[in-house]
Amino acid sequence: MSDLDNFFNPKSIAVVGVSSKGVGLQFGGANFVNALQSCGFKGNIYPVNPKGGEVLGLHVYPSLMDIPGSVDYVICCISISQVPQLINECVAKGVKAVHLYTGGFSESGSEEGKRIEQEIASFATQSGIHIIGPNCMGIYCPKTGLSFASDFSSEPGSVAVICQSGGHSFHIIREGAERGVKFSKLISYGNACDVNESDLIEFLAADEDTRVIAAYIEGVKDGKRFARVLAKAAKVKPVIILKGGITESGSRAAASHTGSMAGSEMVWDGLLHQANAIRVHNLEELVDMALTFSYLPIISGRKVGILGGGGGATVLAADDCIDAGLTVPRFSKALQDTLRNYLKKGNTGVGLSNPVDLSDQGWDIFYDCIKTMLDYNGIDLLIFHMAFGIMPTMAQLDGFSSVILNDIAKAHNESDKPMVAATYSIINDECWQAFTECRQKCREIGVPCYYSLINAARAISRFCDYHEHRNKIQEQGAGTQVGRSNKKPG
Repeated sequence: MSDLDNFFNPKSIAVVGVSSKGVGLQFGGANFVNALQSCGFKGNIYPVNPKGGEVLGLHVYPSLMDIPGSVDYVICCISISQVPQLINECVAKGVKAVHLYTGGFSESGSEEGKRIEQEIASFATQSGIHIIGPNCMGIYCPKTGLSFASDFSSEPGSVAVICQSGGHSFHIIREGAERGVKFSKLISYGNACDVNESDLIEFLAADEDTRVIAAYIEGVKDGKRFARVLAKAAKVKPVIILKGGITESGSRAAASHTGSMAGSEMVWDGLLHQANAIRVHNLEELVDMALTFSYLPIISGRKVGILGGGGGATVLAADDCIDAGLTVPRFSKALQDTLRNYLKKGNTGVGLSNPVDLSDQGWDIFYDCIKTMLDYNGIDLLIFHMAFGIMPTMAQLDGFSSVILNDIAKAHNESDKPMVAATYSIINDECWQAFTECRQKCREIGVPCYYSLINAARAISRFCDYHEHRNKIQEQGAGTQVGRSNKKPG
């Protein structure tokens, strides 16, 4: 699938179906032009509309064939009835890649829509042109300035996403960016009449700019090939999968969304487990895992230390970690005595055995406590949790956020031990402001920030599962290889 590189590195793009009204609330050709300009695409952009004119400072050409230069990539925003003729023009023009934003194909359920989709898919196969879509948002590749929204970050990263839903694509990119996830590529691929999920995963597994692959999938074109490609990709990179359409109702919705037929949950669960892919169950968990693999180093074990305020919160924190498959070891007497020495007054209402509950002791001792816990050899990772809506609300305490966040940054910079943050209880505007500051600070210092303790625990546990399973597979492979090399011939 090396030809797919044409989607991510075009030197010229034609946007066919640009309205003379320009950018508007209804997404269309001009919005794609605006997104490309905003994201810094360096190549030529050719808007196309039979009426001609000018859009966003660019000359509008009456047709694709009227463009004087070569065109590498076409974004199609015209009606379905006009698409077959455009595909013919693309072949004549020497276009290498086409993105069909246009909808109304097989996902509509109409026989005409299905027929046209099959027609263009067959023609693409015969002509050698590649098509993303139809019924999708297309490509986001910040490294080369490709985008389908003007507010997407132009800073490249190492997480690649394939997403059968256009709406979910917006959510993943925007939510990921807010939490510090940077993307190498995202492909919204819709009905997958030509380029499908197996093609994309295979391409991304070999992509040097991609370190983590995430996917939202409603259905697959070839189950056996998908299983092979997925297993091969998961051997070299983490692959995170959110499968849509597992239930009967969800499957029915998927059929009307992208024309996809979904499989049973049992089949998918077994497939993903066998391939060592990481299964998640909603978009927040998908972003959680992308964040985790972006920032956490490989953890030596599952022993976690937990630090925060509030007795009830620490009880639930311990339960959440155990339920997720982590361990919360009791701290040694020596460590508890060290922590107790930091306290201003006795230890009433304070828990020091793990989880550590500082209760009303005051957060000016926070740095000493967190640094001591990070230095403790009895844990592999530290979870700091912060509830903003307790009484009095943390957000109302003068200087609270800046003091705590600076202490987190200082302790994190002075230690090699991984640390994550869990923030929750956002009940009013003041809490939201403090929460935003916390998330921004965590993003700046490279500490993953989750929206609940259970989300943090599940993400960490899945992260450990992946590496443990991968190590086991590698050890088994090495053992088999050694056995073969020691076997006498004949």
